[in-house]
Amino acid sequence: MIDMKKFILKTIALSFCGAALLTGCVTEDDQRLPDFTEVIGEDFSGQDNVVLAIDGWKNFAEAGSVLWKTQVFSGNGYAEFSGYQSGEASNIGWLISPPIALEAGNTKKLRFQAAQAFVSSTANSMQVLISTDYNGTDVLGATWMPLQANLPNVDSNYFEFLDSGEISLADYSGNVYVAFRVVSGQNNTIDGSWQVDSFRVY
Repeated sequence: MIDMKKFILKTIALSFCGAALLTGCVTEDDQRLPDFTEVIGEDFSGQDNVVLAIDGWKNFAEAGSVLWKTQVFSGNGYAEFSGYQSGEASNIGWLISPPIALEAGNTKKLRFQAAQAFVSSTANSMQVLISTDYNGTDVLGATWMPLQANLPNVDSNYFEFLDSGEISLADYSGNVYVAFRVVSGQNNTIDGSWQVDSFRVY
């Protein structure tokens, strides 16, 4: 049986596709970043609509049972979190990077792309966070600090991937972890989805 919600989402997404650099629905080959030495990179390429299971990445449900999935549209893979039709009052999902080794006084930068679709309530949101004391297992026991990034909101065009901007990691050292935390369906307001792509530390 065809998943009509997914069919509608992907059909509408097609209308937003454009050739703008680092924005819009573009394929992996169309995306270009400035020259850099990559420390870690992930494009979330994989099977369509399956639970995300990538070596080194932590996929964790803080509330509810929904997990991040890998999705593919028009040849482009990305990570997605959605509480739509979960049947649960609240879904909170974490997607956490592998450890990123940073030396004191480093000049490393973080950059990624993010989008939303059909998010109509500000009770649903996405954050990007960083931790210097996460041990790889106890997500809620670690200290997570927000990073300032250009993120989509309820007014953003559906499926239009936005460039996060260049995020300096100069204030951090040791093994750090970057997390995407999505609150979806808070207070019985279940709608929309959040997407992440082109994760780079360089």
